[in-house]
Amino acid sequence: MRVKCFNAKNGDAIHIRSSNGINIFVDMGHPETYTRYILNEIKNIKQCGEGIDLLIITHIDQDHISGAISFLVDIKRGTFSSGVLRQVWHNSYRHLSIATRKKSRKEDFDVLKGFCNRLSMQNSFISGTEISARQGSTLAGLLYDSDIEWNKDFLQGPIVGVNDTIIGDLRVTVLTPSHYILKKLKRYWRGELRKLKYNFEFGKDDIFDDALEFYMLNETTSNIDSGPISSDVRKLFISLLENGTIIESEGDNSVTNSSSIAVIFESDGYRALITGDVHDNDLYEALLEQNQNGISMEFDLVKLSHHGSKKNNGKWLELVTSKYYLISTDSSKHNHPNIEAIANIILSNTEREKILCFNNDLEIINEIDCEELKSRFNYSVIRPSEDWGIEIEL
Repeated sequence: MRVKCFNAKNGDAIHIRSSNGINIFVDMGHPETYTRYILNEIKNIKQCGEGIDLLIITHIDQDHISGAISFLVDIKRGTFSSGVLRQVWHNSYRHLSIATRKKSRKEDFDVLKGFCNRLSMQNSFISGTEISARQGSTLAGLLYDSDIEWNKDFLQGPIVGVNDTIIGDLRVTVLTPSHYILKKLKRYWRGELRKLKYNFEFGKDDIFDDALEFYMLNETTSNIDSGPISSDVRKLFISLLENGTIIESEGDNSVTNSSSIAVIFESDGYRALITGDVHDNDLYEALLEQNQNGISMEFDLVKLSHHGSKKNNGKWLELVTSKYYLISTDSSKHNHPNIEAIANIILSNTEREKILCFNNDLEIINEIDCEELKSRFNYSVIRPSEDWGIEIEL
């Protein structure tokens, strides 16, 4: 496999290509990520006579979803034919099985419409101007209005783990979310809408998908990680490594991140684990179940969850071994990556050398790219050689 991790600012945008020309994208970062890098990547795919066999949107978050919205807008405008994209995996309202009516009551619909309009005005990042609901500005709305297959491999139902799908010469194993996680999201979303109207009833109208998407994009959490001042980073890094114990994750409180689709890709004996922003405990439980069922936890590449946050990368790292550990962020938000998460990589399964890969040339790399430390603790570092990101051949 070839894995490209594009410079998506603080987000994720990954292209996986198998040796037989199967192309899968996992998230597409921000609109700028799409226009600067992914647009040309798709044109190159088309010139090779290939298409995008699958686009996975791991969860509803601006730094993962908005570049994909730009792509679907281009399909709608005719820049690409809809045939360029064969299937999308994405969990939306329609996959939570909340609806009790085919059509909403007018009073409920009006409340929801006003709710969507208020939230959508806060998401002008999509088009650069204020937008309102049902203008084809949401991912769900664009998928509803297209003939692109949506969750076809899951019979149009939710993407849940643990399930295997074969796409050409690629095996794709979904680890998360579980049915339990989606039920938690369902209860949370039902509660939020009933704050608007105590006897709110849920219909099958498309506007419910818009409402969920806009709400998740506006989700505010205390998810910003604290970190040491720059002068203390190397000192803390050495202290963590010398202590020799993986630091337990602090726990991510984001309901959006909890719904992340985490997947394993396998082709020609090579394996890559791509994690979205999945919670530490959820990924640990999913991997542990796989391990107990005799599935190998040895990978060639692992992408750290949530851009290297210390809240998401703790005990699950103890279950896996890998050659490459990929961190996707430009460090512009939330203090990512955290030095604690980087130390946890190195302290996991110490018998194997770790190669730390970054899709942006970050200041924190200068603190860990030390010959004495790399030799002593058995790791190396790869910086991006291009502005667009990094490519790893497995």
